Amino acid sequence: VAAAEPLPERRSLLAAALPFTQALLAQVGRTLARAQAALAWPEGSPPSPPLPPPPCAPLSDADLRTYLGPGGRLLRPHDLRLHVYHGGVEPGLRKVVWRYLLNVFPSGLSGQERLAHLRHKAGEYAALKALLAARAAPAELALVGAAVRKDVVRTDRGHPYFGGPEEGHPHLAALQALLTTFALGHPRLSYCQGMSDVAAPLLAVLDDEAQAFLCFC
Repeated sequence: VAAAEPLPERRSLLAAALPFTQALLAQVGRTLARAQAALAWPEGSPPSPPLPPPPCAPLSDADLRTYLGPGGRLLRPHDLRLHVYHGGVEPGLRKVVWRYLLNVFPSGLSGQERLAHLRHKAGEYAALKALLAARAAPAELALVGAAVRKDVVRTDRGHPYFGGPEEGHPHLAALQALLTTFALGHPRLSYCQGMSDVAAPLLAVLDDEAQAFLCFC
């Protein structure tokens, strides 16, 4: 807001800004006019019926089957994602659906082909884990392992899947292994604090180290 008697330098700034302000106000007026015209309908013509509400119930096994075609092929991936977005997934079905949502499978695979794909990827993961551990320098392996371990031992320890004594815990060992493998395989990114918070629920739901690694990637 200009003062009653603006200083010379302020007067010059106001003069420069005035055309812009006028143009902005005019544009706002034109936009409001277009919006009013778009929202209006002819005299006596009722508005279009409202869109049906999106699905709000969690995705069930019966719902999932409606998105699958012959041989268990996923035919409507976009609709599946929308359903999960609006309603979530029943807990017992997360192990299946999360693999679709996280792009573990190439498109168009049948149910049997998906199982074969998982077996193949599990073999690839085992080979990659062994190769990276053998190829890494001892100092690098110790540094990455220590950084991962620091988070692993305090991630979701109140959850039954990760609870119990730390020594010899198979699920903590699996979480340590998949995060270490990821860090060694991505040296520019390596391990960042909080990655364990993403990987832990994947491992707890899938209950499979190789599949959790695929989903994490």
